[in-house]
Amino acid sequence: MKAYSLDLRQRVLEASLDGEHTIAEVAEVFGVGTTFVNKMLRLHREGADLAPRPHGGGQKARLSPAHHKMLRSEIRRRNDATLSELRSHLAEQAQVEVSIPTVGRVLQHLGLGRKKSA
Repeated sequence: MKAYSLDLRQRVLEASLDGEHTIAEVAEVFGVGTTFVNKMLRLHREGADLAPRPHGGGQKARLSPAHHKMLRSEIRRRNDATLSELRSHLAEQAQVEVSIPTVGRVLQHLGLGRKKSA
């Protein structure tokens, strides 16, 4: 989910500061949660910037483009290899341990088909 725009954040703050509506009413009018309204009020009290913070980044990918290349070449060599066999190939050749679903997601990202069972 994307962060709320700065414009929306400012309008929510103004509406909650005017004192005519409760926090729940402001949240309902703008289609946001009461927690969000409280957060905007807290940031305002602290004198902090209302702008959304950058995304935290998430977890780093375990398989690099070199691993993708290795998987692609292994599939060219053995196009009937199962996900489990490809996982084993990565463990042996690249000394990287990943789950079977991870291998499946990488193949999907590369636009390659997959074989689920022997």
